Amino acid sequence: MAENKHQILLDTLDNKRTEQVLAGFWHHYLSDEKMQVLGYRDQAVIDDVVSRQQRFYNRYHPDFTKIMSDGFFLHPSVVDNTFEVPEDLKKIQRIDVNDPWITRQVAAIKAIVDHYNGEIGSFYNIFSPWYQLRLRFEILEQDTKKIYRFLKEDPLAVANAFAVLADDLIVLSSKLIKESGIDGIYLCVQQPQDSVISTHTWQQFVQPNEVKLLKAVQEVHDYNMIHICGFEGKRNRLGDYKDYPVKAFHWASYVEGVSLKEGKKLFGGRAVMGGFENTENGVFYKGTKEEIQAETKRLLEENGRQGILLSGDCSIPFDTDDAHAGWVSEAANRLNVSP
Repeated sequence: MAENKHQILLDTLDNKRTEQVLAGFWHHYLSDEKMQVLGYRDQAVIDDVVSRQQRFYNRYHPDFTKIMSDGFFLHPSVVDNTFEVPEDLKKIQRIDVNDPWITRQVAAIKAIVDHYNGEIGSFYNIFSPWYQLRLRFEILEQDTKKIYRFLKEDPLAVANAFAVLADDLIVLSSKLIKESGIDGIYLCVQQPQDSVISTHTWQQFVQPNEVKLLKAVQEVHDYNMIHICGFEGKRNRLGDYKDYPVKAFHWASYVEGVSLKEGKKLFGGRAVMGGFENTENGVFYKGTKEEIQAETKRLLEENGRQGILLSGDCSIPFDTDDAHAGWVSEAANRLNVSP
């Protein structure tokens, strides 16, 4: 091909016409949720995840990657403190720039990106402040309602904690872009999944720090994306994100019932990513080569090609055959031979 896939990725994000539509799929590498949070404290775990992601590239040779943050899910201050009441969130404090959570993370992602030899581009998974605190309560305490109680009882305390986290995530993201070789971050966001929290409360106390984070990272390199997470059927009001300062948008098209074409219009014509259902019920997981490539053709015919990246709605199941991703890339490349 005349262009390498890394440049095609950047051109796609810039919403330019390209000679190829790129496809990328990803899954987690650690099945133990607590290890997703605490793994960064064990260099052997970090090395294992790096090796697994490198081997994934060797087997599949994706058009681009979304690198997983397995082992580094949560900020140390979120993990190391106990939070019984909202006031306890004051315990969340910024960490030193040389904290192992930052230095080991940058080194690990650099090892993964270096393995690509400049052939492809990549994003790196970052959980938003809201997502960080929610996962802390869900993973370490098995309490899915705690974050909603806190936000209802003392929204300012929650917002102040989010401001601290956003500042450190800006530091982390900036170092990753400058030192590891990623093109940008893939910020995971999600609206409250409990009606006790109003849209106004979310807009006033949650949204500002997500926007602050993205605005700062865009100034470092403007190829960042948000992932409006619909994992396990979670729903979001996509339009509430249309003014976020990002280059591209990714959402669960099957969960939200919003196609790539519709989303592209909603988000002002900016680049979009997605298309394939990511569950075990979807054609990407259980389909034959013919079925998966037929779905690839359908997606491109119905949604167009310009400013489009093909992927799953979210992480695909662990045991998905890597060949399936290659079938999508093969079909998309073949379809792009014609005008």
